Amino acid sequence: MNADARLAALRRRLADSEAEALFVTCVSNVVYLTGFDGVFDADASAACLVTRDEARVYTDSRYAEAAGLASQGTAWSVTVSANSLDARMCEDLTGAGARVLAFETSLTYARHRVLSEHSGARLLATEQWVEELREVKEAAELERISGAAALTDRAFEHILGVLALGMTESEVAVELESFMRRNGSEGVAFPSIVASGPNSSRPHASVTDRRIERGDALTMDFGARIGGYCADMTRTVVIGKATEEFQRVYEAVRAANIVGREAMRAGVPGVDIDRAARDSLDAVALGEHFGHGLGHGVGLDVHELPVVSPRDTRPVPVGAVVTVEPGAYLEGRFGVRIEDLVVIEDGGCRTLTASRRDLIEV
Repeated sequence: MNADARLAALRRRLADSEAEALFVTCVSNVVYLTGFDGVFDADASAACLVTRDEARVYTDSRYAEAAGLASQGTAWSVTVSANSLDARMCEDLTGAGARVLAFETSLTYARHRVLSEHSGARLLATEQWVEELREVKEAAELERISGAAALTDRAFEHILGVLALGMTESEVAVELESFMRRNGSEGVAFPSIVASGPNSSRPHASVTDRRIERGDALTMDFGARIGGYCADMTRTVVIGKATEEFQRVYEAVRAANIVGREAMRAGVPGVDIDRAARDSLDAVALGEHFGHGLGHGVGLDVHELPVVSPRDTRPVPVGAVVTVEPGAYLEGRFGVRIEDLVVIEDGGCRTLTASRRDLIEV
């Protein structure tokens, strides 16, 4: 990972602003900027202070040893605080005489109050400075995401050989997650969605103890995590024989998935890519059953930039990793979603998800 280049890019952004320092509190952004592998977990107490000539990581004793080792030979110094990281950072900032401090808009009100009362600086809100750097993946990041996608494919192939009538959604989720963990995944990229029968009409259904019945649609949305980076895939199968109506809806969603991936080109605004897939579903009277956006970026987090939805006008850049996940959800009856992971390249996109997309009857 090229942490030096990331830090330099952020400093260029800082130099173009009126701020003299940036306080980074989003843990994923801290991980990205420092390049510290395997040091901070999602709930870590960690933050960064970046000025034009200093880069400091703040953490507590739980992460002190690992952070100290990871920082060796880098531009980052580590400060371990037994009390408030924010208060300690404010002391350093006051000592440096910084007059304008930029902060991330994800900062909580309580933490903002500490900065306001103790930093001695005027506060400047910033919007996605680090997230915009994260949008374009380096080769090493793409390698990790590709590895996570490959393991997710293997988990899907595994579950096809395990699914049976009478299994609960919870049992399916445990089997998927156990397979990924046994084969190298660092936990899971996000809490898996396993939704059967009428539950599948809810795009983000919670996993329940409902038992799978004959004729059920079964939607599985899951992903492995390799080297800190996520994968994200959804497949919908039928337990038993699919009805003609289900076949029609499934084929429409599959066609929209193809259209969406064909529309994924660098420089095209997210809204236009989304519209292409949405028009495909509108053409067969299913557009009203597709309520969410077509896709989102994936990396250290399973939801990051870019956004591909009816509301996002930013162009998708070369090097972004994005989901393509059209769906159709018939309330209280069944739903279908087919989600793939792609990387944007010159002239189009390359699909990282290899799992089959034809209708599978188990």
